[in-house]
Amino acid sequence: MHTDFWSSGWAHVLPQHAAMMLCMVFGTAATRGLEGNLDEITREILGEELPGVFGNLGKNLSSPILWRDQEEIDDAESDEEREEIRTAAQAKEASLANALRAAGMSVPTTIRELGDTMVQLGIATTDNGSWDMPDPLPRPEEVLTLPDDVLARLKRLRQFEYTESADQAIVKHLVDDLDYPDELFTSVDRLVDITGEDIDQVRAALDHLVELGDVQLYRGEPRTVAVAKDLPAHARFYLVPDWDNFNEHRMTIRRGS
Repeated sequence: MHTDFWSSGWAHVLPQHAAMMLCMVFGTAATRGLEGNLDEITREILGEELPGVFGNLGKNLSSPILWRDQEEIDDAESDEEREEIRTAAQAKEASLANALRAAGMSVPTTIRELGDTMVQLGIATTDNGSWDMPDPLPRPEEVLTLPDDVLARLKRLRQFEYTESADQAIVKHLVDDLDYPDELFTSVDRLVDITGEDIDQVRAALDHLVELGDVQLYRGEPRTVAVAKDLPAHARFYLVPDWDNFNEHRMTIRRGS
């Protein structure tokens, strides 16, 4: 499985399960140096019929694309939730169809056609029957014109990727080193030294933590709300965690003694 598939954001644009399977086929073919067309490498890797969990997608590459996850629908706790799942799947299907048409590409209806579409989008390449995948994969927003709601999800994904390591390092400092303080009087420079993260990532992570409602930043007396991206590196500020919000939305794992 290509390590960049999830972070690339294609799961937010393509039918997730079928695209994941095809990505695995492409990646395996590239790693093993397999040659042949999509049908041939799929048979060599998976057999004549889609096995195991992939069998839920259909019998073979001629099977129609499934946009709705039947298991997710079956597990839904209410008719309203089931309808929300169906509506989201329909919107995702329409979004891809519109984006492909705008790019002058055909809209896939079978798993095989989806594989061809993924090749056209640059997710996989084939040269005289030999398969490869670029690293990193092309980003959906770079090759397709996508609706605002999809772009917003991808933007949040990119923001999370950029801030994740600094975010986790700041949280680790607060939880493991300081044992859930009511507040911390610090500076961006000090957090850079403590976490070992890049200064721009620390600033972005602080603003992301504020956006999540996990912390608030203040400066001065009387205190005024501060924004990390505007803080001079050496300027001292108060970092005030909201531990109720934090514990409601995060799972913290601590090493036992």
